[in-house]
Amino acid sequence: MTWLLVGLSTAGLLVLGFSAVLAYREVVLLGRALARSAERLGRSGAEVERAADALARHGGEAAFTAVSPSVQGTN
Repeated sequence: MTWLLVGLSTAGLLVLGFSAVLAYREVVLLGRALARSAERLGRSGAEVERAADALARHGGEAAFTAVSPSVQGTN
């Protein structure tokens, strides 16, 4: 009876240890994904800043000088 308890306890600890390893691996993968997302957000933010700076320098004239497509088409 005692050996059964020892065996079950050992098996339970092995299952817990395996689950902990799997959870750790997922946490590492999540951390890497978050780092990549933060880097992409940083690059996107820098692009938005550059575009806003260019627009502010020109006083918004680019919005009014763009060629708009014709509604009627060419005949």
